[in-house]
Amino acid sequence: MSLYTLTLWLHVLVMGYWIGSDLVVNQLTHFTARAAGLGGVERRRLWDFLLDVDQHPRNALILSVPLGFTLASMLDLVPIHGAGLVALWLLCTLWFWFMWMTHLKHKGPQGHAWAKWDWRLRYVLIAAAVGSGALSLVTGRPYTAPWLAWKVILFGGVLSCGIGIRYYIRRSYEAWPRIWADAAQPGDEELVRKAMWRGTYVLWVLWTLLAIIGYLGAAKPG
Repeated sequence: MSLYTLTLWLHVLVMGYWIGSDLVVNQLTHFTARAAGLGGVERRRLWDFLLDVDQHPRNALILSVPLGFTLASMLDLVPIHGAGLVALWLLCTLWFWFMWMTHLKHKGPQGHAWAKWDWRLRYVLIAAAVGSGALSLVTGRPYTAPWLAWKVILFGGVLSCGIGIRYYIRRSYEAWPRIWADAAQPGDEELVRKAMWRGTYVLWVLWTLLAIIGYLGAAKPG
């Protein structure tokens, strides 16, 4: 097996890991949102477990970046080789560490600050992905193939969907603390269910973008 074939296999494996874990998270989300017959403490445990499982799609998201750019480098479609590729892997390793620290510290006194910086990082990455992809469509650089430029632009869309999903999760926190304390007010259960469904609609968009990204990578049109 050549290095390119191995990297391609890992990239496809990560995409499957991403979508598969997303499906599990989505099912857990709706189960927890509908489980009104359970006590607040048990639903809080389920929610905390759900957040742990939600780390798997985030693992896959980050892993897909250096793997994708490594494949593009092997095809000479990006001006990143040698030391530049090593630097990219190191940056993604740092991103991976930051993502996990944000998760592990979310209940602590610094949890809000970590989450805020995580949002800011996402905005920067979205701008970088969409901006570099659009520039490449116009100038042919830094991505020399239009299909690759579109993949990067759509990846920015995937990151945007992630922010949209988080927005609706934050909306659910308007009711969750009362539900967990067994002190739910009228409308709290419906608020949570609506927030989870709206987040699911955004997730469907995310999956659609991933399907298009996968097609572009496999077909390499134009």
